[in-house]
Amino acid sequence: MRILVTGAGEVGFLIASELYADHDVTVIDKDPAACARLQDMDVKALQGNSANARLLLKAGIKKADIVVAVTGNDEVNVITCIIASHLGVRQTIARVSNPEYIDQPVQDRKEIGISYMICPELSMAEDMARSLSFSSLLMNRELGRGLVELIEFKVVEKMNLQGPLEKVSLPPKCKIVAINRAGEITIPKREDFIQIDDHLMMLCDSKAFPDVRQMLHDTSDTQRAMIVGGGMVGFYLAQRLEKMGLDIKLIEQNPERCAEIADRLAGTMILNGDGSDLGLLREEEAGKMDVVFAVTGQDDKNLLCALLAKQLGAKKILSRVNRSAYIKLFEMVGVDRAVSPGQVTADAVLQRVIGGEEVITLSDERMELVDFVVRPKAKIIGKALSKELPKDSMVGLVIRDDVPMVATEDFRAAVGDRIFVMSMPQVVSKVKKEFVA
Repeated sequence: MRILVTGAGEVGFLIASELYADHDVTVIDKDPAACARLQDMDVKALQGNSANARLLLKAGIKKADIVVAVTGNDEVNVITCIIASHLGVRQTIARVSNPEYIDQPVQDRKEIGISYMICPELSMAEDMARSLSFSSLLMNRELGRGLVELIEFKVVEKMNLQGPLEKVSLPPKCKIVAINRAGEITIPKREDFIQIDDHLMMLCDSKAFPDVRQMLHDTSDTQRAMIVGGGMVGFYLAQRLEKMGLDIKLIEQNPERCAEIADRLAGTMILNGDGSDLGLLREEEAGKMDVVFAVTGQDDKNLLCALLAKQLGAKKILSRVNRSAYIKLFEMVGVDRAVSPGQVTADAVLQRVIGGEEVITLSDERMELVDFVVRPKAKIIGKALSKELPKDSMVGLVIRDDVPMVATEDFRAAVGDRIFVMSMPQVVSKVKKEFVA
């Protein structure tokens, strides 16, 4: 496919890096430094304003199959997509943050010529809120139209999971697909040992979710939450947590912003102060919180706040990271989960660019989960998946006739199967070739 990406910031760069190996990608950005970052990729980079119709024509917009507008300017993104739609582009995607334009993480706006609007702040707030189903849960994403869930949880002593992976008894239709140990993420082997504080990623049948919770001996619900940062992410997150019935405190340093959001968050205690102030965190009992979210716009402040809250005794710490490259650093020093708005947005875009198949990039591009649909004449049909897929990849679950199942060693692919493959980035292209018709 021919794909035109406007904006080479965090989101645009991640999208281009994922797509250029298999597609003809052109990127536009007005910043020469952003364009220079693309030199190591086989992409065409043009410098200029992406809302300029002449530049879009020069970039070959009339021949593009998809236009993805992800600059930092909502209006430029909207205008770019409208121009693309008028010129006959069949699919357009715009990154939009203004709540006057969007009130859902992903919204269909075909009536104005935009296939999808994607809001980074709403997407991130939703992603974080879904991690609160039980206390050890760090991530929970629905896949395959809700039939399968990808979860990440932290191993604690009461779970009795430590020891050889091959001896772990999992509920039916569940499979551990990755281990994150102090920021180092790997695909598990039978002989691997699970340790306390490991983060395990598991694919499971959605119906088995209660059994997973029982297996983990995790019956406690999240009751108290603290949010540090009252920007758009913090505000959307508080709205979401209010609907879940949590007891919420939100700390925001700007008094005007406190007054602005206080009228709109009736169930949240708004506190004017610095979330990296140890005295304030102690006074507001950060150490007694079930979860603390550090979601200011500054990575250094988020990291300091997260570490202070952890030191005080908070049970779970989730932090915003504006640069995906810092995710590993945050998790290495003790943050339970670091989330990049750019990465969440890029994942949402990629799910729609790759024909409905889902792509989730885990832990700053160190692991990818891809949902492949087996098409007629695909190379993999009739072959044993375990023997055909390259090293550094593994099959998680398979959905056949709307029924999730664990793929056995001799499982053979059939037309219509949805196959979830966990893969290291360097072999994703090889994995994809097995599913090409």
